Amino acid sequence: MNIEKITSRENEKVKYARRVRDGKETASIFIEGSRLCTEALSSRVEIETVFVTHRFTESESFSRIGDKLDQVFTVPESLLESIADTRSPQGIVILAMRPAFKFAESEIGTSIFLYQINNPANLGAVVRTAEAAGFDRILISLGSADPYSSKALRASMGSAFRAQIFEGCVLETAIARAKGNRTEVVAVDAKGKSIYSADLAGKPRMFVFGSEAHGLPDEILNQADSVVSIPMNSPVESLNLAVSCGIVLFEARRQNRENK
Repeated sequence: MNIEKITSRENEKVKYARRVRDGKETASIFIEGSRLCTEALSSRVEIETVFVTHRFTESESFSRIGDKLDQVFTVPESLLESIADTRSPQGIVILAMRPAFKFAESEIGTSIFLYQINNPANLGAVVRTAEAAGFDRILISLGSADPYSSKALRASMGSAFRAQIFEGCVLETAIARAKGNRTEVVAVDAKGKSIYSADLAGKPRMFVFGSEAHGLPDEILNQADSVVSIPMNSPVESLNLAVSCGIVLFEARRQNRENK
C-alpha cells in the first residue's frame, strides 16, 4: 500500500472531493464512514481516491480493509472535516466511479421501478429493502433523487453498491419492454386489489411504485397488467415508501417460495 500525506485545503484532490460531495461532479460518488466504505471496498465499485486520518490508520477498521487498498491519502482531522458530509466524520472518505448500468431490453425481468421518488433517504431505504427481498434490479425514473447521493447511500447501507441500478428510465418504455419480454407489470396503488388476494408467483414481474406524495398517474395504472394495494386500517391512508415496498416485495417472495 502506498501512503501519501495531504495537508493543504487547496490540494486538487481535496477540492475535487468537495465538488463530488456537493453533486457538482457526477462521474464520481462520495462515500463516507467506516461501514459504508467497507461495503464499497467489498463490492464491484471502482475506487478512485481514499482519504483517511492518521488516527483511522491505527484503528481495527483500517486493519480490516488495508489489504484492499492500493493507495491512501492521509489528511489532518480538520481537513477531513472540511471534506466530510457529516458533522462527526469517522476518519475515512472514499471517492469512487459512479456505477453505470445500461438500460436494455434484456434487462427487464424481475425488478422494481421507482417513479419520481424525490426523497433520497426514502430512495436509499427502498434499495436496501429490495435487496433484502431478493430484488437486485432497480429502475429509477427521470425526475427522481440521485441513488448515489450521500443521503441515499447512507440509507441503503451498502445495498446500492451491489444492486443493478438503472437511472433516468422512462416508465412507458420500461412497461413496453417488460411486456415484450413476458414480464408482468404490477403497479402498487391504493386503487388496486389487496396484495394478499393477488397472484404474485410463477412469472417475472416488474413492480412499479410512485412517490408517497403523488403516487402513480392514471395513465400508468391503465398500462399495468394489474394494480395491487396494501390493506390498511382507517384513518391511515398511506405508508412510508420503503415500508410499502417491503410489504409488497416480501409478499411476492413468500408466494414464490410456497409455489416452488
